[in-house]
Amino acid sequence: MAPYLGNLKSNEFHDLANQKAQCQISEILMQKSFTPDTAGQAVAEGFEPCFFCIGTFADLGLSPLGAPITSPSDLTGQDEGAGMVLLEWTYADDIEAQKIAFDLFSSPDPLDPFRTLRAGNLKVTSALIPGFAEGGHYYFTVIARRGGAYSLPSKTIPLFVQPVQAPIFTSPGGGGPPSVPSGLGFPFRIDGTGGVYAQGGDPLLRGKILQLLLTSPGERVNLPEYGTRLRDLVFDPNNDILAATTEFMVNRALQRYLGDELQVDQVSVAAESEGSTLQVEIIYVRKADLRMERLRIGLPIP
Repeated sequence: MAPYLGNLKSNEFHDLANQKAQCQISEILMQKSFTPDTAGQAVAEGFEPCFFCIGTFADLGLSPLGAPITSPSDLTGQDEGAGMVLLEWTYADDIEAQKIAFDLFSSPDPLDPFRTLRAGNLKVTSALIPGFAEGGHYYFTVIARRGGAYSLPSKTIPLFVQPVQAPIFTSPGGGGPPSVPSGLGFPFRIDGTGGVYAQGGDPLLRGKILQLLLTSPGERVNLPEYGTRLRDLVFDPNNDILAATTEFMVNRALQRYLGDELQVDQVSVAAESEGSTLQVEIIYVRKADLRMERLRIGLPIP
């Protein structure tokens, strides 16, 4: 029998050779438990010593491992192209001696930076992360951990990743449409090579949504009904009627002009507490891959 017993419920470990009545070992054995061979192994797995039968980390001579885990710092990111992002950070303590590993997270939503675990159990302070071929704005953070114990997250950094442009395949005669839909990027600009900036995938669809919502009817000469009155509505009284009207108008316009590319799941409209901005949030499903996405637009209210 191992000399130590870890309680998975309380995250404490006990010295079976010095157990006390307060340890309630019999109850722990009836539950799921952990049986480390050494106290150092228990601490490395994120367990804390029982005060009654072991004492403190100082009593074990393991105070460095028992101290709170230091948070990573100086997180920086860089778009490496080809859908790859290079992230680098610093760590104040000795990673190997402290048995520290790092987990990297990202999200397109700054309010939810832990949405996707991009890389886990890293033993270094830099990582080249793939999976950003669609491009767009992302927010990154990194956490240090030792066993089951975690540090506070590093600061969250924003990074814009350029989308990867898929190659255009043509027929032997030179004509033919591209195999992957692409179009002019929004807003219109010139890329680093001197050509017109193009987009594909969700960034292209998001640009179409923004163009539709921010265009007023009548601005397009050959398509006078295209657009919405979204920019005009900000002059109306800020109340439930404005919110309901905006939700209906946005939903109808998206279904009419972009119904072949997306399915609207939800449109919500809310004003900030100060009443200075009208927030429009659209949750939609891309029909190309049945992937759910979210787009937020903030319009200033005069």
